[in-house]
Amino acid sequence: MLKKILVSAIVTTLIVGCQSTGPSNQTNKVTVKNKASNASIAKSAYDFADDDITVPAYFDTQGLERCTFDIQKESDGCPLKKPIVRIYFDNNDVAGQGKGVEHLKEVNNLKLVQMLENQLAGLSRFRIITRDDQVIGQEQETYLAEQGASAYAKRAASQRILAPDFVVKIDTTKTVDTFYAQSSGVMDYTLEMTAAVIDPFTKEKMSHPNIGKIRVKSADVVKSKDELNVVIVSGRYYSGFNFADPQVVQAMMSDMASRGFDIFLTRMLSEMPATAQVLGIKGDRLSLDRGQNAGVLVDETMIVFQYEAGFVEPIGVATVTPSKQSASGKIVKWKNSKLADSIKKQAGSGIFRPGNGVKIFAVSVGTPANFLENRT
Repeated sequence: MLKKILVSAIVTTLIVGCQSTGPSNQTNKVTVKNKASNASIAKSAYDFADDDITVPAYFDTQGLERCTFDIQKESDGCPLKKPIVRIYFDNNDVAGQGKGVEHLKEVNNLKLVQMLENQLAGLSRFRIITRDDQVIGQEQETYLAEQGASAYAKRAASQRILAPDFVVKIDTTKTVDTFYAQSSGVMDYTLEMTAAVIDPFTKEKMSHPNIGKIRVKSADVVKSKDELNVVIVSGRYYSGFNFADPQVVQAMMSDMASRGFDIFLTRMLSEMPATAQVLGIKGDRLSLDRGQNAGVLVDETMIVFQYEAGFVEPIGVATVTPSKQSASGKIVKWKNSKLADSIKKQAGSGIFRPGNGVKIFAVSVGTPANFLENRT
C-alpha cells in the first residue's frame, strides 16, 4: 500500500553562524488533520530562500576537530559518530469501546520491533542492535555445525557484541471504537506510540533525540473509509472489515505501525542529520568524503558551511547524491555573503580546496521528499 506523505510544520532555528534578517524555513507546511501525526520532509534545495540557508537545528558543530573519520575508532566526542541503538517495545495497552477490542491484544509487539529495526538499519545513519535473538541463535548453531568449534571460537573472539549508546523505549496504545447504528457501522482504529530515549548506563531519560508521541489512525492507511465498514448481525460479524479475524487485525495494525515508523524515521533524521566533509568545490559542483556509509540519502538537501575555530558560517544549499563511500552534489543556491562570494569566485576558476585549518562540511536538513515513497 502506497503511503501518503503528509508534511508537518517544523521551523528550524539558527544555532551558530551568520546573522539572518528573517526566520529560516527548511521544511514545508500543511495543516494537521484528523488529530493524527504527520511526517516531516525536507524542502527541495531549489525552494530555499537566502534566509533558509542556515545550519539546521539539532546539529552540534562542537567536537568536529575530534573526528577521526574511522567508523571503528570514532571518538565519542565527534558529532559524526554513528550512535549504537537498541529498541524496546514496552507497554502494550489496549482500549476502546465496541467490537474488536479483544483482538487487539493479540498483536505481536516483537514483530513491530523487528520492522522498525529493519527500517533504521537501512538508513546506515545508526548502528542497530537487533532483538531478534531467535534468528541469531539459529545462525550461531548453524555456524558451529558447519565450521566447527575452533572456527566458531576464533570468530567469536575476534568480534564483540555492540554496546548501545542509548536505547529507544516505545510504549504503544492500541484503540478501536465501533460506530454503528442498527446493523452497519465503521471500525475506527488508533495506534499511539510514545518514544523515550534512555542512557542504559546512567539510567537517564535523555532529551535528545526527542521523538515524542506518534498517533496514526486507520483511516490514514486504507484506500477509502468504505474498507472499514462492517455489518454486524445479532452482535456478531457478518460482512465488511472482519474485526474478528486476528490476521486481518494484525495486517491493519502492521500498516498503521509502518506509517508510524515513517514518521518516527523523519523525526530521527531531522534530529540526527547526516554530515560529510567537503573535499572540494568546482563551479557549483562539490565532492564529499562520505556517502551511503554515513547515511547520506539520495537527493539529500544539505547545508554547506565553513567551520573554523568553533565558528560556523553557511555557504550555500546543495542537493546531494551518494555513492557507497562518497557523495557528489550541486550547490543550488549560494548564501548572500562575502565568504560565499569569495569561495564561488575561486571555485569558478578551478577547484577550491579548504586549507589552513579551515574545513567545510555539508549537513542534511531532513528526510528527502521521495524517500518515504520509494524506500519504506
